[in-house]
Amino acid sequence: MLKMRMQIMEQGGVISNKVACFMNLVIDLMKERFPEWSQEKEEMFTTHLAMATERISKGDIVETMDETAWEDVKGCGGFPEAESFFAKMMEISPVDFPESEKRFILLHICNMLET
Repeated sequence: MLKMRMQIMEQGGVISNKVACFMNLVIDLMKERFPEWSQEKEEMFTTHLAMATERISKGDIVETMDETAWEDVKGCGGFPEAESFFAKMMEISPVDFPESEKRFILLHICNMLET
């Protein structure tokens, strides 16, 4: 289902083939590492990550997260696990995630780990 969603996004011109291929690898990694995540969580995360990756590939970068919010993210109980998962994703990523994007992705992972 998730891979089909990426295919639809690619066919619709929302994401590139490069991003779709990356996302398919992330989906496999995510299913292996977090089998307990609900389909809704997986859809939300993969869509967010795909859009962020596409945005970065086009040179569009989000503003940096507020430092107070970032401190809250770092205090999340799942933060070490989120960092580890992010690092695994970056090993296969077609783009380098700037710090501003990294923080938002980590926030998203932490939220999913805690709910």
